[in-house]
Amino acid sequence: MRLRLALAAVAGAIAAGAQAQVVHTLPPVEVIQQMPLPGFEIPRALYPGNAQQAGAAGMREAGAGTLPEFMNRRLVGVTASEVQGSPFQVDISYRGQRLSPLLGAPQGLSLYLDGVRMNQPFGDVVSWDLLPEAALAGLALVPGSNPLYGLNTLAGALVLTTKSGRTHPGTEAELSLGQDQRKRLDFAHGQRWASGWHAFAAGTGFDEPGWRDRSPGRLANLFLKAGRTQGDTDWSLSLLQAGSELTGNGLVNESLLALDRRAVYTAPDRTRSRDTLLNFQGSQELASDGTLALQAWYRRSGRDGSNGDVADAGDEAPARFHDARLRQWESGVSTQWTRRRGALGFALGAEAATSRLQHDQYGQDAQFDAGRNVLPEPGSQQVHEVALRGRSTRASLFASGLLALSPHTQLSPSLRWNGVRVANTLGQPAPAGTEEFRYGALNPALGLTHAATDTLTLFASAGQGNRVPTALELGCADPARPCVLPTGLQADPFLRQVVSRTLEAGVRGQGAGVQWSAALFRTVNRDDIVFARSGVSQAGYFTNVDRTRRRGLELAAQGRQGRWDWHLGYTALAATYQATGVLPGPLSTVAQPNAFQPGTRIAGLPRQVLKLAADWQALPELKLGADLLAQSSQGVAGNESGNRPELGSLAGYALLHARATWRLGPRWQAYLRINNLFDRRYASAAAGNLDLFPGGQALAPGAEPQAARFLAPGAPRYALIGVRYAWEP
Repeated sequence: MRLRLALAAVAGAIAAGAQAQVVHTLPPVEVIQQMPLPGFEIPRALYPGNAQQAGAAGMREAGAGTLPEFMNRRLVGVTASEVQGSPFQVDISYRGQRLSPLLGAPQGLSLYLDGVRMNQPFGDVVSWDLLPEAALAGLALVPGSNPLYGLNTLAGALVLTTKSGRTHPGTEAELSLGQDQRKRLDFAHGQRWASGWHAFAAGTGFDEPGWRDRSPGRLANLFLKAGRTQGDTDWSLSLLQAGSELTGNGLVNESLLALDRRAVYTAPDRTRSRDTLLNFQGSQELASDGTLALQAWYRRSGRDGSNGDVADAGDEAPARFHDARLRQWESGVSTQWTRRRGALGFALGAEAATSRLQHDQYGQDAQFDAGRNVLPEPGSQQVHEVALRGRSTRASLFASGLLALSPHTQLSPSLRWNGVRVANTLGQPAPAGTEEFRYGALNPALGLTHAATDTLTLFASAGQGNRVPTALELGCADPARPCVLPTGLQADPFLRQVVSRTLEAGVRGQGAGVQWSAALFRTVNRDDIVFARSGVSQAGYFTNVDRTRRRGLELAAQGRQGRWDWHLGYTALAATYQATGVLPGPLSTVAQPNAFQPGTRIAGLPRQVLKLAADWQALPELKLGADLLAQSSQGVAGNESGNRPELGSLAGYALLHARATWRLGPRWQAYLRINNLFDRRYASAAAGNLDLFPGGQALAPGAEPQAARFLAPGAPRYALIGVRYAWEP
C-alpha cells in the first residue's frame, strides 16, 4: 500500500509542477514494473520509453484467439509469421527481433511469467502452447535493451502476470467452437477470505484437426495459486502443469501452394511438449519505507519431436526420418530490496539460476511416398546421431534508481551485471568431448522523462543488453560440419555474445478523450547470431555477424467517443545488416553469392505495418467490432543480396477481422468472430530453396531442381462462435 501511495505522490508531484497548482485527488495510476520482480514500479505516464500494456478484459474484448494473435493485432511494433501453420507455433517479431518457438530462430526478446524467465535453456525459445492464457491478468511490453530484464532483452521484454484469488475473485468459463472442428474450453475461479488467504485455479483445453493438411493440434494446462496477504506480508505459491502435441508443417513451395492452399511440402513434423513450473513469491514491507521481495522457482520440461526431411547430398536414401528427445531442468532464486522516500527511489537485487539438459537425436534412412510423407525404410536401423548433456549457470546483480530532478523532470538510471557459464558434453558418433564457455557483461541504462504540460510528456532513454549463445548454438557453429536442427550437434568453434544498444526518444499525450504517443528508436546489435543454411535440406550452422541495425518510428492512438472505442498503431522499420559478408544457403553459389553489405535488408521483416481496431456499442446488449491489419512487402530469406530476381520479395497484404458480442444477461454473453473476413490469400514469410517437388510431384530421374520460393501460407477465412459465463461475488 505504501508503494502505491508513493507512486501516486511522484506522479502527482510532476503533474503539480506542470500545472503550478496543488492536486488534491488523483486518478488510478497505471504502473510498469521496472524489473521482473514486483515492488519497484513506475507510473506508465513517467516511463522513459514507449511501453505498452493490456489487461485481461482488454485482451478478451479484442477478440483474438491466442496471446500471439492479440499481440499481432494490437501491440505496436509487433508482427507475426505463421511459419508452422499452428496458432500456438507463431513466430513473433518486435522492433525487428524475434520471440519464437522454433529452434534456430535468433531470440531477441525475453519473456517473463510472474517474474520467471520463460526462455528455455536449449535454444532460448518460448512455447506459447505451454502458457496459462486463462490465468493471465495482463501483459506489458517493455521496450529497448533494458538491462534490468536480463539476458535476451535486446529489443524488449514481454512481461506476463497471472491472476490470484485476491485480485480476481469469482468464476469465469468460456467455450468456443469453430471451423475445421476447432474446440477450446477455458475456466478460472478465484476465492478470497477475510483472514487474508486466497486461492485461484485456471485451465485451458484445446483441440483441432488444423486448417492445413495433416496438422492436428491439442493442448491442456492447469494453473493453481494459493497465498496469503496479512498486514505488510504477502506471499503466494503457484503451480503450472502444461502439455501439448502440435503439428507444424512449415513452408510450402509456391507451385504446390497455387494448386492447394492447404498443402504441406513434406511430413511429418510433430512436437510433443510438457512443462511443470513451481514458483514462490513473497514480499515484506519494511518500516523504513522499503520492501524486501524473494522469489524461488523450479521448472522441468520435455520436448519430443518427429520429423521427416530431405536427405543431405550424397546420402543413399532420398529422405531422413528423425526423432529428437529433450529434457530440461532449471531452478533459481532472486531477491530484491526497494526503498522510496518522497521523489527518490532505488532498488538493489540479485539473481542466480542453474539449468541442465539432455538432448538425444536419432536418425533413420527413409523414403517419400506419393503424398510426400517420410517413411522409414523397412529394416533400416535407427542411428543414435547426437548425445548432448549441457549445464549452464547464470548470476546477476542489478540496481536501479528514480530521481526527481525537478517537480516535472525525472531521471531513472540502472545497471546490471550478467555472468554466464555454459558447459556441454557432446558425443555420438564421435567420443564424448566437453567444452566450456564463459560470458560476462556490465549493462547500463539511463532514462529521462519531462512533463512539459499536464497532458504532454517527453521521454528519452539509452540502454545496453546482451544475450549469450545457447547450448544449441554452441553445438552447431562449424561451417564444415553443418547440422539439421536440432540434429548433428558437435563441439564447435566459439561464438561471441550479442551486445545490443538502444536509443529511444518520444512524446505522449492525452486530451479530448484521446491518448497518443510517438517514438523513434535505434538498436544496434554487435556480433549478432544468425543461422546460415548450407544446402537443400535444413542443414546449417550458427555464426556471428559483426553488426546489424534496427531503427524505426512507432505511432499509436486510442480513444473513446460516444459509443465508439478505437485503437490505431503504425510502425515504420528499417532492419539492415551493417557489415559485409555472405549468408550461405541452398541458392548461394560462387557465381551468385548471397552477399550482404551495409544497408542490405534483413529478410522477413515488413517495412511498414498499420493496425486499426474499432468497436461500436450498437445496442446496450450488442457490440460490433473489426480489426484491420495491413503490412508492406518483406525480403525473402536466402535472397538478401537480390541476386535471384525470380524470388523477388514477398508481397504485402491487408486483412479484416470482424466480431460481434451479445450480452444475454448479467453473467452470460455470446460472440461470433470471423478472421480474414474477405478470405484473402496471403503469406507471412518466405524463403528461397531448391524445389524437389514442383507442383507436389517428385522430380524425374536426372532432372535438376530449380530455385523456388517457399511460403508460409496465411489462414483462410475462419469463423467461430462462443459463449462466456462470468460471476463476481
